[in-house]
Amino acid sequence: MQKRTRLMAVVFVVVTLLMGISSLFAQSPCDNLQPESCVICHSGTPMEKHQAIYDNYTDASSLKLTIESVTSVSDGAGAFNATMTFTIMKDGQPYFDVDGLPSLDQKRFYTVTYDSATRTFDNSTSFSNPVSLGNGQYTVTAAGMTYDLKNSNGQAYGYIADGLLDTESGGHVRMYDDVSNAGLAFGDVTTYESAANVSGCEKCHGKPYMKHGYRNPVVAGLSDFSSCKSCHYDTRTGGHEDWQILVNDPARYAEIYAGSPKTDDEKAQYAYKARIMNDVHMAHAMEFPYPQSMSNCATCHEGKLDMILTDANYKLETCKSCHPVTGPEEGTLPNRAPALATIVPHSLDIGLCSGCHTEGGIAPAFNEIHTGYYSEIYDATGTPYTDIFQASVDNASLDGTTLTIEFSATKAVADNPIPLADMTPHVVLGLYGYDTRNMIVSGHNRDIDDESNLEFNVGSDTARMKTISSSTGAWVVTADLSYWADLITSGVVKRAEIAVLPSIKDAAGTTVAVKAPSRTFDLTTNAFDDTAIPDVVDFANCNKCHDALMPPNHAAYVGTVAGNINVCRICHTPLNGASHLEMQSRSIDSYVHAIHSFQAFDIGDVNFADPVQALYYDLHIEHVFPNFTIKNCRACHVEGAFEVPDQSRSMPGLLSGSDSIETWDRNIGHVPGYVTGPASRACGGCHRAHAINEDNANELISFNQHT
Repeated sequence: MQKRTRLMAVVFVVVTLLMGISSLFAQSPCDNLQPESCVICHSGTPMEKHQAIYDNYTDASSLKLTIESVTSVSDGAGAFNATMTFTIMKDGQPYFDVDGLPSLDQKRFYTVTYDSATRTFDNSTSFSNPVSLGNGQYTVTAAGMTYDLKNSNGQAYGYIADGLLDTESGGHVRMYDDVSNAGLAFGDVTTYESAANVSGCEKCHGKPYMKHGYRNPVVAGLSDFSSCKSCHYDTRTGGHEDWQILVNDPARYAEIYAGSPKTDDEKAQYAYKARIMNDVHMAHAMEFPYPQSMSNCATCHEGKLDMILTDANYKLETCKSCHPVTGPEEGTLPNRAPALATIVPHSLDIGLCSGCHTEGGIAPAFNEIHTGYYSEIYDATGTPYTDIFQASVDNASLDGTTLTIEFSATKAVADNPIPLADMTPHVVLGLYGYDTRNMIVSGHNRDIDDESNLEFNVGSDTARMKTISSSTGAWVVTADLSYWADLITSGVVKRAEIAVLPSIKDAAGTTVAVKAPSRTFDLTTNAFDDTAIPDVVDFANCNKCHDALMPPNHAAYVGTVAGNINVCRICHTPLNGASHLEMQSRSIDSYVHAIHSFQAFDIGDVNFADPVQALYYDLHIEHVFPNFTIKNCRACHVEGAFEVPDQSRSMPGLLSGSDSIETWDRNIGHVPGYVTGPASRACGGCHRAHAINEDNANELISFNQHT
């Protein structure tokens, strides 16, 4: 049906042109229709409409909650009955609901006690039965409390939310247009200081960060994160034993995922306390596909490492919050902590590890084993290698078809033990086509012979790339562009992107993270034009989540931290279908959008008859971008650079076909490769991924036909 529709469209266009009856479309919105003229239907700024949904979450709330008091009276039997009084305003006016608060989507109220000597929270109590007192004031009550909060150390906390937003979030996560959190402190609870920073959460989850989408860790009158202690108090029994089972015994977890209940023995074996440390560590180390190493403690604990890497914290509970105890023989997933059984040479049933692992003890102290910094990104002092070693593209000149390139590198920290002389640069060029921001020639591709078009390690010359000189921190190379002379002469190619990917290893032989710079060279003026290709992505945004974004599964570029999106574009061109993602383009827009929509790689290699492989696939596609929705385009893009692509600035692209899957009879059948325009490619990175993840053949066909 799809082929027939396209054939009819082609016949219609051809006949119309031959008959010369273009006037048939006079006064029609289809007049002078161009491929992918999205603005015919999507007038104005359609992507801003996506962004507007997220902006409703981050803008000022029309709701305002204030907790005024908590009173309690003895019930005569050793317990207390308590009443919390609070006021809700909406748009500056008293919020009135005669039936209590049923019309609010979220409304919860708690009290919890605090012991400053042990820094622990306990005795969490939930209040209910809202009663309207008029003029926006309400009460909620709790009976049988074991403490008199007003004469104790502790706090009252509550939150309200309304206006559910249209996002991909689900389950225990919801995003609302209007949210308000409030607290009231008693005694010395405000002396509590968390070892984590809210700014650490905001790096990945956006600002403001609100757990589950509506519970704010920053509440006026309370210490940061103490609001979270209303649920994650220190004596609460944890309920996510399955996270540990997932990394310890994936086959057993697959059974639980399919409906098998946990046994009593398993509940006892994996029992834990649901304090913030445990649930946050386990979620990021076990449940979620965390985008960086779990050993990078500074991501969340920057400036407070001395509070966490102490002897007192070096105990099995801390270790198990990140590490599986056993784990499968083939190891854990990328970025996750290795199983303790593979790295600890003795029994784990030893209680407090600091009995031996202490300063001056017989074994390394906690802060020696974990510095708090991932060793591939930071040196021993916590200085990023991207600050220590910096490369630059300095000069270039074109003589005929020979492009000479000069580049250099410096070492900013003299006492770092890695010598600059050990740096091995890798150079790659791409040629832009048709005045667009896309490459018509990828330096990485092999279009001529068995060697890459325009890519090599300095010192390992190829047919087109030569080393002219090489010394510590300074190099000169040439690139032979004669194979593409016709494209340059005709004006199809006017610019080249020159990228340097420096590589250097530490004393242990580990390649460390160093930034790869690039510059745009104008072949027609024989000069750099650093403004020719405007930035659409701010890499500082990428590294909020990734810390130092190093491309996965890129063996040739281990340690490379892209300095800008143009470095990625040299290889990620629209000329190729995505090699790991079905029905997507290798073009960076399609590729990155699909990855962040959690489309899975290489599903043709997944044996869906294997419960564990099928489980990992299901878990992967269920995840949501860490802003709780993919609709926050500004999470990656610079302002004004995420609208429907300008057809004059982007080439068409090739989409890969569907993978062949023999072990899953899915609804999506065979889909061939397609040549599409840039809007279908960019927007489809998300929209196709969602249809593929949901196995929604109708949605996929509809989107493909629409674009």
